[in-house]
Amino acid sequence: MLYRKQAGFTVTEFIVVMMVSSLLLITLFVFTSSSITSFMQLQADGLARSKLAESSFRVTKVLRGINYIENANADSITAYAYFAPDDVYTSKIRYYLNGANNALLADVTPMTADYPIGTLLTGQTKTVTVVNKFYKISGNPTFLYYDANYNQLTSPVTDVQSIKNITTQLYIKKYDSNANDYVSTSVSVSLRNRKYNL
Repeated sequence: MLYRKQAGFTVTEFIVVMMVSSLLLITLFVFTSSSITSFMQLQADGLARSKLAESSFRVTKVLRGINYIENANADSITAYAYFAPDDVYTSKIRYYLNGANNALLADVTPMTADYPIGTLLTGQTKTVTVVNKFYKISGNPTFLYYDANYNQLTSPVTDVQSIKNITTQLYIKKYDSNANDYVSTSVSVSLRNRKYNL
């Protein structure tokens, strides 16, 4: 009687194959997971930078058109300028950090005519969130003020007429980040529309 040799795997071979397959799957999982995490971090960084650039552009555009500064502090400034491109008259604008220092806000009070002729329409004051998830760094002011020779002025600035340049320093937390991860931007503007005979 002839016996044919049966082909197949032994238990030991099967275990070895399973172990090698498991190692390959774990390596693939770690690589994929790390790639997804890196992608999410890059996306969060990009979103934060995009939002910060948009907010910075908006703030500096308003500051560049200031025609009178009422007060100037390290983390707040009150001035008269056009807040929106379609504004007919200047508004009283106060930029400031909220109580928790995690948002840059703007109180905007429209006027009946350009400053100093117009009167404030206090009943129409609105508060706008300019930078959400603001990241306040201790010792770093949001606004820096300089005179005509670009000498930094001490905040609060007592002689507001001496302010010729303003640097805005904005920091924002990265999206979905619980750590102290942030992106920043710093933009300087020269004041163009100041009134000197008031």
